[in-house]
Amino acid sequence: MMVALGLGIAGWLGVAYLLSNIHPTLPAKVALLAVWAIALMGTAWPVLLALHRRFWGEPAPWTVWRQSTWVGAFGAAAAWLQMNRLLNIAWAVVVAGVFVVIEIILSLRARQEAHNDD
Repeated sequence: MMVALGLGIAGWLGVAYLLSNIHPTLPAKVALLAVWAIALMGTAWPVLLALHRRFWGEPAPWTVWRQSTWVGAFGAAAAWLQMNRLLNIAWAVVVAGVFVVIEIILSLRARQEAHNDD
């Protein structure tokens, strides 16, 4: 929990610093996307943990981290598409759908490996 809190705070401070102090060059845009993803990942982690505990019980050790990484990756992809003026609802649904399908595949594989270990 402390790592997620640290990631969230560092990410949001990085976003605030980059937006207020840096000119929009290519390296600055890449840095913004990186700290944006980190900020979203740190912010999503406690929410996802609470959802897992509320609806499905205690999650597997890396499940919440993996899913919060997907949230950060989706946010970075959406921000990149918006920077290029390409983001619309259709692209957002496609990108989110790709991430959901990958997560389902990874979850099914982890469940099968856990079942085979028994």
